[in-house]
Amino acid sequence: MKPFIYFIGLSLVLTFSYGLYEGKVGRIDASAALKLSYDSLVFGMPSNEFEAVKKSKSSLINPDRLESEDDFILTFSPAVHFTNKLGLFKITGSAGVQISQYLLNGDLSNIVPTTSLSIDFDDTLALKKRISNNAKIRFETTFDLGQNIGASVLEQDLISYTYISAGLNVRYNHSSKFGVGGGTSYSYRFYQSANTDDSPNLDFSTLPLSFRAFYIYSEKLDFFTNYTFSKSKAHGTSQNNLTDANNHSISIGADGVYSSKFSGSVSLGYSVVDYVSSNQANQDNLITSVALTWKHNSKTSSNYSLSRAFSPTAQGFSTFSTSLRAGLSHRFTDTLTGTSYLSAGITDYTYPQDFDQNSDESQGKVDSSSMKTYGFGFGVNKKINRTFTSSGGYDFTLMDKGTSVGSYGRHLVHAEIMGRF
Repeated sequence: MKPFIYFIGLSLVLTFSYGLYEGKVGRIDASAALKLSYDSLVFGMPSNEFEAVKKSKSSLINPDRLESEDDFILTFSPAVHFTNKLGLFKITGSAGVQISQYLLNGDLSNIVPTTSLSIDFDDTLALKKRISNNAKIRFETTFDLGQNIGASVLEQDLISYTYISAGLNVRYNHSSKFGVGGGTSYSYRFYQSANTDDSPNLDFSTLPLSFRAFYIYSEKLDFFTNYTFSKSKAHGTSQNNLTDANNHSISIGADGVYSSKFSGSVSLGYSVVDYVSSNQANQDNLITSVALTWKHNSKTSSNYSLSRAFSPTAQGFSTFSTSLRAGLSHRFTDTLTGTSYLSAGITDYTYPQDFDQNSDESQGKVDSSSMKTYGFGFGVNKKINRTFTSSGGYDFTLMDKGTSVGSYGRHLVHAEIMGRF
């Protein structure tokens, strides 16, 4: 615990020493956040499975790291931010670290980098406008490098991976009523050793290529059609898996401001997954992506989202998830805001036909399963002054994996203070 406190002190000194700078090279400022959270299922699995894993003799699992199924986690995140405007180009970036101390599972404590870089051309379009004030062409590019560590309910494990991602989006407004665009966002995940699963996670990459055509109904509203080809590939293995796949999807939708109260994006489409494995049949389904905001009045707004999509996993199987969420935000005072939400979802898993679930009865026979999730949560955000804000909240998720496993709940409680200097 002492090294963690010393690191926080040093990081605070370095963060505050940057202060705020603005000159010819751009604007540099700093931020820092301190968060304390409690997670009742830090490994994302029920109690009986956690106890079974602790007693496991697998060579892939180190049971000495598994001290407790719940934990208190103290996280400190200092960062330095850079912004500069060069003509029509806006460059933003950040560099920092996230330092996490697990109080009950001490061996899980970690320090990970957090970096980002974005180059945006003609940011006047960021003001919900579909037609550029400066040019007919607009593009943006992003780059991220970092580490992700956290419980995955879907994979029932504490997942740890290093990621690299790079994206590019381009749009060309041919006229005041018609535009075209395209984009990609390549990502690569390098997974660390398994924490609780006998099957090691596979490093994998994804490369989506999307193409869009827009009908510009107004400055604030587009109708579009979109085609996306996405290739996912597992690395470092020759075993049969469903991570190696090509996904084709086509959709139509609308994006922008629909009225004085409604805004957001809605799309409906169809997706086909073509697995590289010769003995696995293709899968297809309707897909949707809905993200809407309803502004009730100057203080209250609600948001609604619906998502249906295929996704590869690092464990070699495929998922099709449907999730629904409704949220409410209310500003009590100029400095105090409250939020709440309800959510529900179902995830269907598809395994390779020779998948082994470590059971003689299930080996070679299990090709699918599903899990239902239900959740709710609430939180508050308080602006203390121009520099500091604080927040806190509670989240509950109920997981139901059917009669073989049953249902179990996960509780998350968190409190955080943030500063931007």
